[in-house]
Amino acid sequence: MVELPWRQRLSPVYAVAVAGFVAVLVSVVIGNGQFQAVHKAAMAAAALVLSYSLAAQALNATRLAVEGGTLTVVHGPLPWRGPMKVKVAEVRALRCDASSRRLVLRTALGEEHVLAEGLPEAGLAAIDRQIRERLGIGA
Repeated sequence: MVELPWRQRLSPVYAVAVAGFVAVLVSVVIGNGQFQAVHKAAMAAAALVLSYSLAAQALNATRLAVEGGTLTVVHGPLPWRGPMKVKVAEVRALRCDASSRRLVLRTALGEEHVLAEGLPEAGLAAIDRQIRERLGIGA
């Protein structure tokens, strides 16, 4: 199994900015003011979505595993996109793109799937090596 933690790309500036914006939204929602219930509900929903996104960035990881000839890609522990399963025989390329810092899967049908983004530039070669060694898939 290869695990790519999302927190390695979490910027402290982004985290502080999102937390501050969520605090402002929450203060508007719970405070007395001229905002109507619809506006407060929209702000509460935005605060929840931003909070969830920040928590996912801090806690989640993308896990790749090969079992029984099938490559499985799972994001978690917080629910995110559903798992992806691809037969290893259908994988044409699974590698880190140095220019975009993404982990890209290309299938025999010509499909391209971005499995992870914002990978650390210094770790791209190590991730490619892990994919070849641990998963047995050429990068």
